Amino acid sequence: MSQTTAAQKRDQHVVEYLLYEWQMEDLVRAVEFDLGALRLHLSSAYEGDRLDAELTWFADLMRDLKREKKLGSGHRMALDELMVELTYLHRTLLDVLQDKAYKEVVDAAQPHLAAMEARGEAGKSEVESMLIALYGWLVLRMSGKSVTPGTQESLDLIRDWANLLAAKYIQMRAGAL
Repeated sequence: MSQTTAAQKRDQHVVEYLLYEWQMEDLVRAVEFDLGALRLHLSSAYEGDRLDAELTWFADLMRDLKREKKLGSGHRMALDELMVELTYLHRTLLDVLQDKAYKEVVDAAQPHLAAMEARGEAGKSEVESMLIALYGWLVLRMSGKSVTPGTQESLDLIRDWANLLAAKYIQMRAGAL
């Protein structure tokens, strides 16, 4: 069976994977957990084994959200666990390994993230706040809306941090950190 989009994203960029999962959770809720509606939508992009793999993944997502009673909001437990893992990695890079390059990127993004948190929803951790900021940006872009140049500059710095955290996550998973 073909690898799903979610699996590809998880292997390549854990932050993009989390944002993709959040987006797909919202999509599933928007179609009111109707796998037939998703099949119709996905059949224009995928076929054969790949379509079957994607539909199986969506069915699993729906099952998890229903079982975990997250029909209207929230993320499935597997994503919450991954968020904890990323937060632990973030703190390890800063406090234990004292990774200077990582600290510089985080320090550059921090004031911008704090300003965004003050205007909107803050996460339970810095990493979750970073993801919330990036998800908000993704939603705006998908709806055809733009942001001010100042906000774009802030988001670029936050995205730089997300990209470095994702690269460090791959290193950690490979045992190279």
